[in-house]
Amino acid sequence: MNGFIQIGIAISIIVWAVPSTAQRANPHLIYEENCASCHLPHAGDFVSEKLIVSESGIVGKASGRPVIDYLKAGHGELSDEEITVLIEQFEFIQESGRLFQEKCIICHDNAAEFARQKLILRDDIVTGRYTDRDVAEFLLQHGRLDASEAQKMVEVLMRQLQVK
Repeated sequence: MNGFIQIGIAISIIVWAVPSTAQRANPHLIYEENCASCHLPHAGDFVSEKLIVSESGIVGKASGRPVIDYLKAGHGELSDEEITVLIEQFEFIQESGRLFQEKCIICHDNAAEFARQKLILRDDIVTGRYTDRDVAEFLLQHGRLDASEAQKMVEVLMRQLQVK
């Protein structure tokens, strides 16, 4: 019996110590814990209302100053990794064009919660957690999405499933 306990402990240590390459830090959690108390509660709203993309990257609409400069100067007291994750998320939100807000929010609360509760990655394919439907195929007949919007939505939902 003692040998089984040692094996169990060894496996637990290995699983804990080996980072998952498929997952990344949760940008929503980083934003909510470090930004939302002073800025808008949802990163998507913050990005669409306060930020724009310029030649310098993501910048403040009012200041024109790159957001990364604010963050690197200590605004929000974030680590370098958290800054990278937030900037990538802000860029992704800009790139996605708030498609979920425009086409899906009428029936589904928000992309992050929807994806984590109702979807799962199976062999790198976004599928319904309970229906096992391929979401990319399903979206071609659902939600008033054209083919390019359906593909973009799959990217948005997959990104939600890849966070810790």
